[in-house]
Amino acid sequence: MPNPKTKPYTKTLKEMMSRKSEILSKAQALSDIGISETAESLWLSAADYEEHIAPMLDVLGRELEASIHRISAASCYEKAGELSQAVNLYRAALSGPLRDDTRQEVENMLSSCLVALAR
Repeated sequence: MPNPKTKPYTKTLKEMMSRKSEILSKAQALSDIGISETAESLWLSAADYEEHIAPMLDVLGRELEASIHRISAASCYEKAGELSQAVNLYRAALSGPLRDDTRQEVENMLSSCLVALAR
């Protein structure tokens, strides 16, 4: 049963999510074929979209979805080599609502990211 406090997606949000999905697909495809340098700018663009999408979801009462988009943004930043931004977003996601198994995965991603940052 849907949460009565949850509002539907806005047109702008739907458009942003669609564009972000296109960018993520391109970034993943380029990474898969070994063109990581070209994919880097796409990872950063996708991360930027995710960072804008998350608070829009918060406003709509969709906090769990917002947390997932913060995780995605962090992952994109990590793939682009922007580790401190990734750490900040992993921590932000952990401060919000998450399922227990997802929380454990994010804690592991954060830990790995911190180890890489310390190098």
